[in-house]
This record gives sequence, C-alpha cells and structure tokens, in this order.
Amino acid sequence: MIKKVLIGIVLFFVVIYLIFSWRSNNIPGESIIAELDTETLFNTRCGVCHNGGSTEAPLMSALKILPEEHILAAMKTGVMKNQAAMLSGKQHRQLAAYISETDKSDAAPLVVIGLCDEAETDDYTQASSQVDDWGLGLKNQRYYDHPDLKINEGNVGDLELKWVFAFPNASRARVQPTIAGNTLFTASQLGTIYVLNKETGCVRWTYQADAEIRSALVIGRDATGRADRLYFGDFVANVYALDLKTKKLLWKRKIDTHPVATITGTLSLYDDRLYIPVSSTEILSAADPGYPCCDFRGSMVALNKEDGSLIWKTYTISQVPEQQGTNRKGVPIFAPSGAPIWTGVTIDTQRRLLYIGTGENYTRPVTNTSDAIMAFALEDGKIAWVQQTMADDAWNGACVTITSRANCPDDNGPDADFGAPPILVRAGDRDLILVGQKSGIVYALDPDKKGEIIWQKHVGRGGTMGGIHWGMATDETTLFVPINDRGIYGIHKEKEKAPGVHALNVNDGRVLWSTIEKDRCPPLTLRGCGPGISAAITLIPGIVFGGTLDGFMKAYASRDGKELWSYDTKRDYKAVNGVKAFGGAIDSDGPIIVGNQLFITSGYAKFAEKEGNVLLSFAINDN
Repeated sequence: MIKKVLIGIVLFFVVIYLIFSWRSNNIPGESIIAELDTETLFNTRCGVCHNGGSTEAPLMSALKILPEEHILAAMKTGVMKNQAAMLSGKQHRQLAAYISETDKSDAAPLVVIGLCDEAETDDYTQASSQVDDWGLGLKNQRYYDHPDLKINEGNVGDLELKWVFAFPNASRARVQPTIAGNTLFTASQLGTIYVLNKETGCVRWTYQADAEIRSALVIGRDATGRADRLYFGDFVANVYALDLKTKKLLWKRKIDTHPVATITGTLSLYDDRLYIPVSSTEILSAADPGYPCCDFRGSMVALNKEDGSLIWKTYTISQVPEQQGTNRKGVPIFAPSGAPIWTGVTIDTQRRLLYIGTGENYTRPVTNTSDAIMAFALEDGKIAWVQQTMADDAWNGACVTITSRANCPDDNGPDADFGAPPILVRAGDRDLILVGQKSGIVYALDPDKKGEIIWQKHVGRGGTMGGIHWGMATDETTLFVPINDRGIYGIHKEKEKAPGVHALNVNDGRVLWSTIEKDRCPPLTLRGCGPGISAAITLIPGIVFGGTLDGFMKAYASRDGKELWSYDTKRDYKAVNGVKAFGGAIDSDGPIIVGNQLFITSGYAKFAEKEGNVLLSFAINDN
C-alpha cells in the first residue's frame, strides 16, 4: 500500500514538472496537457493551489459557487490568465464547467425578488446618515459621531438582525457600504452595483460594471449637499462616474494599461478631483514559472471628476523595469517592480498632500519606495517625501507555491506591505500620521518633517495576512489597532501572537489595553480560519466594532476592551432578494454604523477563508 502511494506521489510531481516546463520549449509537456481528461487537468493545473496547496488561493468550495462565465473570464482575461495561457479555449470551457456547480438554469439573476415599490423615491438630501467613503472622511479615521447616532454602550447589546441581502452567484462580499440619506450603495463580486433602501434592503436599481468591484463606492455631492454621483474603480483598473438622477454612466476611464493592473483601495474625492491608487495582480502571475516577472509599478492617478480626464499620474517607482537576467527556467526577470498601492488615499487639505502606503517589491533589485508611506502633492503629483519602514522586502506569489518557486526572489520576504491606509490626526499641538503595517508595528510620523518617525510600537507578531491588515480607527485621543497574526511568519518569531483589538495612546504609542481573542477554529482545518481581526474596524463614541476572520461581528467597550456584543455570521439566512444566503469570514472592509443600524458584509473566499455572500443589517429598537 505504501509503495502504491509513493508511486502515485512520484507520478503526480512528474505531471506537474511536465506541465510547468512548457514555456521552456518542453513540447512533450504541451502534448500531455492536450491529452489529459478534465479531472486530471483540474488536479494538475488548478487543484495544486485550490485544494489547499497555496495560502493565496480560494478553496474549491468557494469556486464551485461561481457561474461558468465568471470562471471562464478569470482564465481568459482575469487573475488566472497567465496560469491558463497554455490551455486551449476548449479546455477553458471544460474546466469552467467542471468547477462550477451553478447551472445556467439555476443561476440567480441580478435581482430575483425584493425590488422596492415603484412609488418609493430616493432621498439623498437627509442631513443625517451620510457615509460618503471608505474611511468615514478624508483623514481615514474611521470614526462616526453624528447627531443621528442612536447606538451606545448601554444599548449595543440589543442589536438584532433586521434584514439580509445576498449577492447572487458570489462567494465573497467585500464592498463596504456607503450611505446617503435613506439609500445604501454597495457592489458585488460580479461587478453589479446595488442601490438599496437602507431600512429594508429592497433593491431600487442596479448598474453592471465591466469587472468585480472591491472598494467602497464614493459618493459625490452637489452644492446643496445632495448626493448626485457615484465614483468607483473596478478589478481591471477602470474608474467610473454614475449619475444618480439618471442612473446612467457619465464617463469611464481605464487608468493603467498593464494587463494585470487593478484597483482595490478606495479612491478619494476632494474638490474637483479624484485620487486613485493603482495596484496589480502580477504578484499572482509570478507563481507561473513561465511568466516574465515582473514589470508592473504602482502609481497614483488624479482625474477630473467632471469628465474623467487625466490630470497627473505618478509611479511609486520612477525607473522603467529592465531585464535583470533569467529565472531558474530561463525566463526573463525584470526589475525594479512592484510597490503597489493597496491602501485607500488620505487627504491632507492643510499641506495640500495625499498619503498612501505601498507594498513590497516583486523582484530584485529593490527600491526605497516599497513598504513605505509616500506623500504626493495634490496639485501635480510630485513626490514630497518617502518614509520606508522596512527595506529589502522582495516577494511575490511564487514564494508560497508548492510547484515552482522559479520567480521567487532570493532572500525573499517578509511580505510586510501596507494594506491599512494612513490616518491623519491632530494630537495636542501637532499633527501626526498614524500607520499600521502587516509586520504588526504601528508608527506615528511627523508630516512637517518628511515623515520622520515620532514613535513606534510593536503591537502584533505580524504575518502575510497581518499584523495590521486593512484599517485602524481613532478619535484622535486613542488609536484602536486590530491584529490578525494568522499563520506562521518569517520575522518576529519570538513575539507571541496577539489576535484581537489593542488601544494605544495617540501621543506616545503607550498600550492602554489589549483584548486577545481565543482560537475558536476547528483543529486541522484547511480553511484560512483564525480569531484575529484582519478587516478594518470602526469606532463610535464608547464602542469599537470589529469582525473576526472566523466570522464573528463584535463590539468592544473603547475604555477597557470589554466585549459588549457578539454575533456569529457563519450561518444560512433568508435574504430579502430571494437568493441563497450564507455568511463566512469577515475580512477587508469594516462595519458601517449610522442611526440605529449596523451594516457588515460576511464571506471572503480568498486565502482559503470561509466563503459567503451576504450584507447584514442589524438595528436596535430606537422607540
């Protein structure tokens, strides 16, 4: 029996070798692929990662929820384009049909039931319940303290689920809602914009974008304060402007021509301009040993909000990548590359600057703009200063594959990029920029001294999933830091994991309290489970709200970290729009709180996390 298992393992890796040798002129590899049956084709080209072999990849349970068209698009033009490049169109279709368990006849349409009454009108003019962007303001403080707020420390325990909206044919829900009056704006994995009644979840209207939406939809307002436009970016680097009155597209512009450029960080709207961060999925393309890695550079782009015309574009790396040799398969390697921008954009109106955080370099040689906070002039995009908090970080997706590490840089890692946007605060008689890194370290920078580090505090151990991943929150007195600390990590091995929420004094970084979440995950699970908080957190007076990677939505007392309320979102639901509804991991976007309501998405399906497809609305009885 043991001998048979060993022979099977050897044969498996022989097939893997032949498959990945096709770009190195190994013609027999192509021949073998052409002859493989569909199941073997999946196991050798897809299952290697999606059956748990890569920490980056969604599991098969998440893929089978998707319609065939979505899987096909991922292989032809999307994130799996390079991995599927050697396959024929017929094989693309075979794989899509094999993976998807959503028949065309059963696939949910954009809206099944749950349309609002035709007589109902959008009211964008209400002064209350206004959340226009991801960071709850230009400074990205993620703090909501408006007159309409009715949730407090005394009644937060009375929050109850009021309605559930399910995104059709989706395995993740990661677009944080924005709100204007009685209307909520969100979007889906399939690129559908949904405009909902925030009180009932009924659907007012929809708009179909070209690709998945991953960032919040930013609300533009006219001179009277009425919401009149919606701005957002998609997964293939298009930026859109929608007219809320006509419900039609005003303009659309592609802001980067690189084949795998993307927008995941939420743009910022200030005065007459949109400021957009540009990232890429080339970090995943690098996992293919036949891919010439890498020639993408992160950038900031400024567009005119009226017509989408380009005002300026500035790269995070000034040099154009050039060939630096070849990888272990003889394929060209290019550098410098990377320094993508995953974070949202923070606007400093006083200094006329914007601040962002960058990711690692994909290849060597490295630059001084990776894993850094960068300041750009609002007017012309010139780089005002750079504060690099971790040097020599060269890393890409090849470094975590089990099949080929040909494109993985020597002395790679530790993948300590910035996912959380900088926060601008007034601390006493000075301004500070507060930033949290996946390394688990929080920094306070001086914006008047070119980002000089005022203090730093090592809060979490860190990790490729954070450390600090998507977003902190502050009232300008206390900084609340979510820590994930999932999995192993190459640096800070001596530090204990600290998943949960931590409160720091804004002036000096002193830890005021820490609430550590206990591990609730099943033993030996393949899922990307954990008790930590990767998603952004949100603060209101007296309460910090955060969602855990194992699907719990929680409220903590801001004065001492005591848990005030908890809800397990990993369950099945009855959705107002009649779509099969189920929750999962909470990651990326954070909760939104207005009036007597709390909104959170549940389900992520990346990094082997638990899939889900819901937007949940909780409320307290405010009578």
